[in-house]
Amino acid sequence: MLHKIQGNSVVGGVGKGKIKIIDCSCPEFKIHKVEDSDKELGRFVRALKTFCDNTRKQIAHLEKTVGHTESQILEGHIKMTHDLALQSELITRISNGTCAEQATCEICDTYIKRFLDTDIDFVRQLYLDVLDVEVSVVMLLLEIPEEPVEHFDEDVIIAAYELTPSVVARLDREHVKGIVVDIGSSNSHGAKLAKTMNIPSVAAVKSVDKLVCDGQYAELDADNGVLYY
Repeated sequence: MLHKIQGNSVVGGVGKGKIKIIDCSCPEFKIHKVEDSDKELGRFVRALKTFCDNTRKQIAHLEKTVGHTESQILEGHIKMTHDLALQSELITRISNGTCAEQATCEICDTYIKRFLDTDIDFVRQLYLDVLDVEVSVVMLLLEIPEEPVEHFDEDVIIAAYELTPSVVARLDREHVKGIVVDIGSSNSHGAKLAKTMNIPSVAAVKSVDKLVCDGQYAELDADNGVLYY
C-alpha cells in the first residue's frame, strides 16, 4: 500500500477489495419551458408512482434482511413525497411551465439547504434522504436506470462523495467489504443501515472519490478510520 487517508470511524471492522466509485449526485438535464403543463404533470405523477412502488419493494426486502426498524428509513421517503406542502409547490411550478426535473430539483434543494444550515448533526444528515428522493425521481423522469450495486463478482470497497440510504440498502452484503465517504457521519440513515448490515464504514475522508480509482485494490481499517490504497 503506497498511500493512506484518514477519516472518522462510523462502523468498525476491516475490509479488503477493489475500489468501486459510486456517484449519488443528481444527473444533468436540459432545462426547458413546458408547453403542455397537464402532460408534464402526468409525466411527473407517473415517475412519482414508480418511485413509491420501487421503494416499497426495497422496504419489503429490508424487512426480511435487516428488520422492520431499519426498513422504516425508506418508508420516510414515501411519506416525504406525500407531504401536501411539497406536492403543492411542485404542482404549482409545473403548472407554471417548469419542467418536472427542474421543479423536483428546485424544491428538494430548498429542503436540503434547510437541513444543511443546521448545527444539529442528526438533523443535518437528513439532507441525504431528501437528495435520495430527488435523484431517484429525476432518474425516473429521464429514464436512467439505477446503478447496479446489488451484485458484484468480487469483493469491493465502495467510495463516494456521499451515499444515499437507498443505495446503501441495495448493496451486495456478500461482496461489499467497506464503505468510504467524504460527506456523512454516524448519524446518517445510510450509516445506520451500514451498521445493521455489518459493513465497515468510514466518513469524512476528504475527496476520497477523487483520490482513488475504480478497480484499485484497497484495505479499510474502519476501527481506526483509515483507508490504505
